[in-house]
Amino acid sequence: MQGRSHPEASADIPHSALRIPHLLAGALLLALVSPPAGAQQPDSIRIDTLAPVVVTGVRLPTVRELARGLAGRTASLDTQDLDARGVRSLADALEQLPGVTTSDEVGATAQMDVSLRGFQVSPVIGVPQGVAVYVDGVRANEPDAHEVNFDLLPLEDVERVEVVYGPSVLLGRNALGAAVNLVTRRGASPAAREIEASAGSWGRYELKARAGARHGAWDYYVGARYEREGGWREDTRSRIGTLFAKLGLLNGTWDATLSYSGAANRIFQAGSLPESVAAANPRRNFTGGDYFAPQAHLVILNAQRLVGRTQLAINAFGRSLSSEQFNANFVGADSRQRNATRIGGGAVQLSGKLPLGARELRWLAGADANLEVVPRLTATVAARYDWIRVPFEDLIDATQSGLHTFRRLSPRAGLTWSGGRGHEVFASVSRGFRAPAVVELACADPQAACPLPFALGPDPALKPVVATTYELGWRVRAPGGGGRVEASADVYRTDVRDDIFFIASTVTGGYFQNIGATRRSGVELALQWRGPVGLRAYANYGYTRATFETTATLATTRDTAGETVTPGDELPMVPGHRANAGVAVSILRSHGTETGVALLAGVDARYVGRQWLRGDEENVTRRLSDYALADLSLTLTWRDFELRGAVRNLLDRRDFSFGTFAENPTAPGTPVQRWLTPGPPRHVQVSLSADF
Repeated sequence: MQGRSHPEASADIPHSALRIPHLLAGALLLALVSPPAGAQQPDSIRIDTLAPVVVTGVRLPTVRELARGLAGRTASLDTQDLDARGVRSLADALEQLPGVTTSDEVGATAQMDVSLRGFQVSPVIGVPQGVAVYVDGVRANEPDAHEVNFDLLPLEDVERVEVVYGPSVLLGRNALGAAVNLVTRRGASPAAREIEASAGSWGRYELKARAGARHGAWDYYVGARYEREGGWREDTRSRIGTLFAKLGLLNGTWDATLSYSGAANRIFQAGSLPESVAAANPRRNFTGGDYFAPQAHLVILNAQRLVGRTQLAINAFGRSLSSEQFNANFVGADSRQRNATRIGGGAVQLSGKLPLGARELRWLAGADANLEVVPRLTATVAARYDWIRVPFEDLIDATQSGLHTFRRLSPRAGLTWSGGRGHEVFASVSRGFRAPAVVELACADPQAACPLPFALGPDPALKPVVATTYELGWRVRAPGGGGRVEASADVYRTDVRDDIFFIASTVTGGYFQNIGATRRSGVELALQWRGPVGLRAYANYGYTRATFETTATLATTRDTAGETVTPGDELPMVPGHRANAGVAVSILRSHGTETGVALLAGVDARYVGRQWLRGDEENVTRRLSDYALADLSLTLTWRDFELRGAVRNLLDRRDFSFGTFAENPTAPGTPVQRWLTPGPPRHVQVSLSADF
């Protein structure tokens, strides 16, 4: 990977003390999204240039099949799940799973944060990222700080979303809480073509089209999307445009695909508000004018060939990113960053099966094994070794250059007992690690806090984050009630050593540091029934306790003397309780009417418990209030047409999904106050689609 970062100025006051929304352009690009606005002023110029960095961890499509045999919790969302709620981003889609919570730190619905088992994945730099995201086996986490730009992912063209919980030995490194793989669509027979137009609140409209088919050994798929919205808060308009295309070959020898995905977006961000302002006028934008404008191009080649009992898989990809981030500041100069990045990589993999007496051993490059010990009892053993080299070269000042190398073996072992009638019980132990990212390594000196956006340099080395997960669970998949029932329950504990936190030593500066020990533990319950013609009912519950397990002194904007966390203090922005439930019922069935009209109604509700604000790691202030929201949808189908109406936040409840602390320059004395991000009020969307 090669990257160049060209920040033109540093930001002054953040929307939140730790908020640095990542510039889509890719690597090594940091931008602080600030709340306060003022007159634009000339920017100073600063240039940081980094040498090539090798990005590893690319996994191949065959791994997802083997991962299903691993002892541990997995989940899958198909197109029916994604369409049921009309999700607009991966963050929105994952919220259907137990224990998953979304929050809006930057004030843009296309750039939400996700908390899964107490681990974060978001476009924000400065929080401990612990979830790896893949698109057709290619890692989508940015190499600068492992964050993910959800607005660039081709969710509209995804066939299914697969989630493997816990450290993911097979899917790749840097997955501490889970690994998420997006499997994109490909053409099939018979040919399918669909167009859709939708409109809704705040001047939102969207156009989508997709087509796919298979002709002999060849298949193709093309999808496009264009969306514009005025935004429910002041100056939060957005424009999102995506294009996805895939060409496939499937014959007796090869299964290969070549895909392209591109995005050109401009998203205006409102950020957080002082609590008093958020309560009085949640539509306000404290510093209007902040925006994020990325352009991305990604090409992926996946090819598999079966040779005897061995499968050869090849993966290669190339990615081009460019972006602009503008931040208006209430105090001091505004800032603008323009970035350009090129990334490339590939992998070759062998996997297969070997007879072992009356049983069969599945292997992956000699490091993974799945063996039936006795009838119905399967033992799984896997291991992954990573050697990671992170060079940093400052082409302006050679004394600021540095090199970091990390090596680690990550094992996984488990047992699965398969009972009758679809029941399974499993137990597993797994370990994974996350190497410090370029930005974290280059901004780790407490005596020389980095200004925001970051100024990089040869700071003291950080230790890699190591997570060990213990899990015990049960699941069942069986027919029932005229459909299919799926249920699961599991308990887990993840012990984390040397977690990396971004410490805000001032409003405009900070650094990264290791925390001796943290822990995430919890319980997850899920129940789902799927019936014919879209009928569905589900209920999920997740209890998560994320705590510090060591005493540490952290910098915080609340107190210039810092704060001291002790064992048992809870990590911020992780709700203890999370529940959601929904039902889709048929009001009118097509086979019972002469017109062939069918009407389906759906209701989805979710509850999110209280959370500590970011910046209050010692848990001494008031928590963010819990909230409950409900959505309603009606879907009318007739022949090849579908008319869908959805009302989000049906009861028009006011909620705040994110909170932190920052200075308020509009108040006398510029005090440090609570800053909150409000959720959108009740809003409506209507869409019409047609197959042809």
